[in-house]
Amino acid sequence: MRYIGFEREDEAEQWARSKLNSDAFPQFFRAVAAVDEQNEFVCVVVMTNFSPRNVDLNIVIDKNKLKPKETIVMFNGIFGYLFDKLNLARVTGLVPGKNAASRRIAEHFGFKLEGVMRAAFPDDDLHVYGFLAEEYHSHAWRRG
Repeated sequence: MRYIGFEREDEAEQWARSKLNSDAFPQFFRAVAAVDEQNEFVCVVVMTNFSPRNVDLNIVIDKNKLKPKETIVMFNGIFGYLFDKLNLARVTGLVPGKNAASRRIAEHFGFKLEGVMRAAFPDDDLHVYGFLAEEYHSHAWRRG
């Protein structure tokens, strides 16, 4: 896996939308990505709803191509951009309740469950996760 950052951003957004079956991303977004040896997307992180203190993340992964240890480099780059360059105080992850794999990934990377929006979708709840700047700066995977 190779982290390509903001290269191919439009393609990364389309790939993420197709995996999520969603056209719901707001107009203003940024998408960072990682690709495999064939330059096919492995992971795309879509950032939306920017404010001076927070941004929302959607993480889309092709679990058949993912090598977990390689994601550390990518996530260090993403969170470094968000917390060190943009000086955000927090990042919010919004995960459908039925998506247990995504909830596990969020928790693995240090996100804390902050609440559940019941019936946010016609057939599901929405789990709201938060990750604070100080948690990023002290997190073990940040140190490699």
